[in-house]
Amino acid sequence: MKLFTIAYVFFILSLTNLYADALTDMIDSIDDMNESNTEFANKLMETTVVTEIEGDVNAGDMYQASQEDIPKVDIETTVYMGDRMIEQRSGIITECLVPLKGIKKNHFGGAITLVKENELACKESREDKNYLPTYINGFTGGGDPVIYDVKLSGKKDGKYKICTNIAGFNGACLKNLSKSDFRFTNGFKTRENSMQRVIEYGGKKGSIVKFIYSEYKNNLIREAFTREFEIDLNDGNVGAYKGAIIEIIKADNVSITYAVKRHFQ
Repeated sequence: MKLFTIAYVFFILSLTNLYADALTDMIDSIDDMNESNTEFANKLMETTVVTEIEGDVNAGDMYQASQEDIPKVDIETTVYMGDRMIEQRSGIITECLVPLKGIKKNHFGGAITLVKENELACKESREDKNYLPTYINGFTGGGDPVIYDVKLSGKKDGKYKICTNIAGFNGACLKNLSKSDFRFTNGFKTRENSMQRVIEYGGKKGSIVKFIYSEYKNNLIREAFTREFEIDLNDGNVGAYKGAIIEIIKADNVSITYAVKRHFQ
């Protein structure tokens, strides 16, 4: 009986040690992932912008390198001083998930994960099953920012769940969702190292309408390529710069209404 008891104790201890070793390995794995993910999060926030696309998109255009010109030609548009009037950027069109609810969860050790309401999470490629948020959705126990995939899963009873995916484990979860609690959309994701060209409205003084042309790379402005230019309404209401042609419909020192006749060439 004593031998059985001793053997049983050793068996339990061995299982405990195995469990402890497995738990330590899992924690080390998550720590390593978080360290790598912190670098990824910082880089992603510096180099990538995703904006929602209105209207239908051809399936063949998804995940293909493309150029987006905003706004569309001959569409009357109004912006305010300091706003972007014309924008040209390179990137891909991707599928996105937008939760219509949000949640935040505090984890052991001070870590935090969250799902933000009305914020885009988008696929990186057509084959992806999960979505990459366009925002930082986690913090390690040390306070470092991280970005975890967001996973959408459905149940047989018609209920859905949206969770942050931490090395295969669920973090913050929105549970018992119906289809009205989230939506699908398309987003335009800028490519890393791609150049972006922008014209902003600079206001009006007398008959002179002012604009600012800028170039960006990795979301950082290229100071040497920033220029101011003007259109004198006494000479007509159509102006051009860097190949872009703008028709001014109405302008004051607060806002401008215009139509793009041609985009940057």
